[in-house]
Amino acid sequence: MSTDERRRGRPPTVNRALIVEVAHAQLGRGGIENFSMRSLATEMGVTPMAIYRHVGGRERLLELVLDHASAPFPDIDLPAAPRDRIATLLHSVYDVLVSERWVAEVLRAGGPGGAGALWLVDQILLAAGELGLDEEEALAMYRALWSYTLGSVLTSVASTDQSTITRDKVDRLGAEHFPRLAAALRDGNDVDHRAAYARGIQHLIDGFSR
Repeated sequence: MSTDERRRGRPPTVNRALIVEVAHAQLGRGGIENFSMRSLATEMGVTPMAIYRHVGGRERLLELVLDHASAPFPDIDLPAAPRDRIATLLHSVYDVLVSERWVAEVLRAGGPGGAGALWLVDQILLAAGELGLDEEEALAMYRALWSYTLGSVLTSVASTDQSTITRDKVDRLGAEHFPRLAAALRDGNDVDHRAAYARGIQHLIDGFSR
């Protein structure tokens, strides 16, 4: 249906839930850099003002989409052991961030996490308490785990290109001057980012819970 036909016909039915669903899909396809209220309105066949009336501004809409993306978190099947529980929760976050990289970009810019993510943080703090950490230590543990998780996702995209650049520079300067770095670059061509993340998370959990 053309734009002129839509204007002559009955206006499309728009509600908050539909806007959030379409915005979520659009962010998944094009990322945060290509997302705008205007592009969303065009896809839905309505005016930008119709979007604003239902969800407020762009930042509020992103918050609603993050709520939508994090809604499944409370349904995670959690193990009883607190260490395993923390690892399971963090792997769930990691998988979401890898599959929906726009979420990582929004959170890196300081955007608020979704409601489901707040539940997840609370569960991590609970498990940390069961490991014997006080509130301050539990919060420090969470912050370290979260920083590592977000950083792992954001750097995994560029890590292959960065490794190639570093390897080329090492070769130019002479691998004999950096033997350990040269060996690590040579052996790390096919990095399993999720496995590397899992090892790092386990080391962090072990370190905080000693």
